[in-house]
Amino acid sequence: MPKLSFDNIALRAIAAAVPRHVQAIDTSIRTNMRFVKQMGIKQRHISLTEQTSLELGYVALQEALAHAGWQAADLDVVICNTQFPDFNVGNSFLLQHYLPLRPDCLIFDQILCCASLPYVLSSACTYLQQPQFKRAAIVLGDTVWGMYPNREALLKADRFTFGDGAAVVLLERAAAQPLDLYLFADGSGFKYLFNSTSSTRNAWRHYEHYVVPDGSEHGATQLGYSYLYMNGFYITFFASKNMSDQIKELWGERILDYDYYAFHQGNKQIVDLLSMALHLPHEKVLTSYEEYGNTNGASPLITLCHRLAHNDRPLHIFNASMGAGLAWGFTDMQLDADMICPVRTTDLVFTDLLYQQCAPQAAGASKKD
Repeated sequence: MPKLSFDNIALRAIAAAVPRHVQAIDTSIRTNMRFVKQMGIKQRHISLTEQTSLELGYVALQEALAHAGWQAADLDVVICNTQFPDFNVGNSFLLQHYLPLRPDCLIFDQILCCASLPYVLSSACTYLQQPQFKRAAIVLGDTVWGMYPNREALLKADRFTFGDGAAVVLLERAAAQPLDLYLFADGSGFKYLFNSTSSTRNAWRHYEHYVVPDGSEHGATQLGYSYLYMNGFYITFFASKNMSDQIKELWGERILDYDYYAFHQGNKQIVDLLSMALHLPHEKVLTSYEEYGNTNGASPLITLCHRLAHNDRPLHIFNASMGAGLAWGFTDMQLDADMICPVRTTDLVFTDLLYQQCAPQAAGASKKD
């Protein structure tokens, strides 16, 4: 069991940002009422201005820096995690440009889906053990509007699971309460949760009718959608049974000692089943899926910002995250008072990154020098 424990890492700020536009599920449709009851998701924040996790992460990072009283130049390490970067160079490089960060700031991207929080924290904390690094930021975020072929299809969606959002944690090498991270993976579980069209494997089959590893048939991109495959039964069972058994084995009755629990906000069913399996007090289990949907790896941090902003006392928080891979992990963190910022809404777009549409060249016309 990979367990990492750090007693010299202080968390200085947590911030989050989401698009300004709110899209609600049309609950007048009976099937969607059943969907809301099971999933718990009533609305989401979604971009209509072609924002990506880059802009949302930028706004969240600026908010966190201001709250901590830091400048961008104070950062020695910045790690971004997103499943959908703007370009293949990675969002950390673009953040370095727009903030700007120092040229000698260590920057890179990771791709760890919904289990990213403990994993990316482990990377940042490990780098902060080096004497030349003192301050770090992790930026977690995803935007899913790009899974739709156009804005009209996005606005017509009357039921959905995922929302757009990003979140940031600032860390500093300093004497602090222990930060414990537990990391796990089972690669055989990839077939239960993965995006079949996001990478190279089967690239020539993405636009065909095909069979995924569990034997079910799918036409992945008939309308241009990126196809996320999830075996809902297995993932729900894994979260409520395997993860809860593992937590009981590691913590026992101590699992009841935390002030709050911020799980990955996959949906109401997963959060409720895991909470019930651990016999957690309902009022201590924080949720944000109702308003933001499943915001992927950023969801536990968005939940903290949504529910505990400007808290006036120190808090002991437990997080359990899981995602594609199959990967999962637990985070045991202690937060100082008033370090959690409220969720920001924004319409910021770096327009210089947008390709401009041009009129098609008329037949027979020649280009001028």
